[in-house]
Amino acid sequence: MTGTPASLDSSPEEIEHSADTKDSPEKIAEKELPSESKQSNSPEDRPTKQVVQPPSASAKQTLKNVKVFFPKTPESAQDFTAVKPVWRTTSSEGVARFALEQLIAGPTTQERQNGVTAAIQLSGNSNCGRDFTLSIERGVARVKFCRDVVSAGIGDDARAQSAIEATLKQFSTVQSVVLLNKNGDCLVNASGDNRCLGSLGTQPKLTRNSQLAINGIGPVNIGMTVEQASQAAGIQLVPFKPNPNRICDYYKLAGEPDGVFFMVTNGRIARVDIETDDITTVSGAKIPDPEESVQSLYGGNLQVSRLPNSTEGHFLTFVPNSNSDRNFRLKFATKRGRVTTMSAGQLPEIDYIEGCLDVRPD
Repeated sequence: MTGTPASLDSSPEEIEHSADTKDSPEKIAEKELPSESKQSNSPEDRPTKQVVQPPSASAKQTLKNVKVFFPKTPESAQDFTAVKPVWRTTSSEGVARFALEQLIAGPTTQERQNGVTAAIQLSGNSNCGRDFTLSIERGVARVKFCRDVVSAGIGDDARAQSAIEATLKQFSTVQSVVLLNKNGDCLVNASGDNRCLGSLGTQPKLTRNSQLAINGIGPVNIGMTVEQASQAAGIQLVPFKPNPNRICDYYKLAGEPDGVFFMVTNGRIARVDIETDDITTVSGAKIPDPEESVQSLYGGNLQVSRLPNSTEGHFLTFVPNSNSDRNFRLKFATKRGRVTTMSAGQLPEIDYIEGCLDVRPD
């Protein structure tokens, strides 16, 4: 979906895009001002309403077809990157802004019946007179939401991010996307250090500072293909201990950090295993923390069970409250009261005691 801008030095006021020529021969022109200059209280800048603009005789020569990418159902429940495009038609010069407005407005009833669902929901008052501001410069689309973004958990955040990025990256001048909340902080900011600002919209590389969450590690999400994960991590994932079954394989990073392993089932990452004390979870747990420390971090959401065939160890399993994250778990294995390994991933793979050996051919 990404492309190369005609000129990386072009002013954001005069940016030209092209639609997918296979599906739409129309040439799409995008004119966007820097975000600081686009705060207005005019009627067209008030919170978005869903509009599918009908063609008119006077607009036929300037109509543009634009894709809007919504989370695909039911696939996006497991694969947060699964999106499906629908078409919108507009005579607006600001097609990227129009596409994002339509994404916020949500799919029509017919589109929902055809397998897509809403990507993002906003609430509360705007602090800029509109739903969001948008600027595009040197390949980076910068979106700052001016209202509160409603989230039911990590899964919702990841689905929204995937839909927004796919919608904006259809335009040839957008290679990366920065998403900010109304306070100017990174919208998805689990690490708390606003990495998206320092990286100018590119995903942070997978490093020793990356943190383990229930849906992945750092920029790598459960549900990604190996190619997608390698691109997000900035480090190639290479095979490690291939399983004769080949439905399930292990991969590791071609470089640092060591001790990070990926279980891949049916071509997609299903689980991340950590065997190094360099990596912490989002809440701060790490190897070789005592069990009591992990229990204090995760409280009543932690389930404790015995390790099979062991009298010295436990599984400590974090079960999220959020319905959108119900298929994900964070699991700690302990021995003699201390964490020895950490894993994060989807059901059922997160519960495989023997890893890929527990996977059976259909």
